Amino acid sequence: MRKTQETRKSRKTGEVATDRKSHAKEAATAKPALTIIEFTKANSFSILSIGFGVAAIAMILGATLTPTGQIVGESMVMIEVQVLPGFFMKPITFFQFSMFLSFAFGLYSPLTRRRMFSARPSVLRTVYIGAWLVAMGSAFEIIYQMVLWSAALAVQGLANPDVISNPFPVSVNPTPINVVFASKVIVAIFFMSAFLIDYIHRIDRTRREAALLERLGRNR
Repeated sequence: MRKTQETRKSRKTGEVATDRKSHAKEAATAKPALTIIEFTKANSFSILSIGFGVAAIAMILGATLTPTGQIVGESMVMIEVQVLPGFFMKPITFFQFSMFLSFAFGLYSPLTRRRMFSARPSVLRTVYIGAWLVAMGSAFEIIYQMVLWSAALAVQGLANPDVISNPFPVSVNPTPINVVFASKVIVAIFFMSAFLIDYIHRIDRTRREAALLERLGRNR
């Protein structure tokens, strides 16, 4: 009888130990999945920035392999690709959107925000001034491209505005560049610089508010 009871107890102990091991294995298996989900949530902006950046690079590399003698950027303007079912877009428009989204999401990624918040005020001021400089230059280029585009259409009387090209300056750019292509790239640069200006302003305001709260806390 004693041997039977001891055998039963040992079996129960073995079953309990087996159950504990199986639960531990299930927990160990489920833990990486939760970690991946948490990592994706915490770094969603970084992932989106990289994804849109890769898409922009892939699009411009696939559509701008223009042979010598042709117009630069024309291959990204004259065709349309299907981005979503029933939704078509010019490659240059897709590149423009992807480039801006990659830049914007990249600025709001955790790594970039930590670096910006820990950067010295002189660094932020330098970036702020540089962003205004780029905005100024790109704003002039936008006006220049629009005037050139309108003048070419008025003189040549072309029905298709996508074929307008700019051959100047010949010494720097021996191959003509498509005006629509150049305009969309410059517009993207302008709005990226404007976004950066607003971003730096928000970072600076948040830092000043945090410093003010810290001073009030010390005075108490």
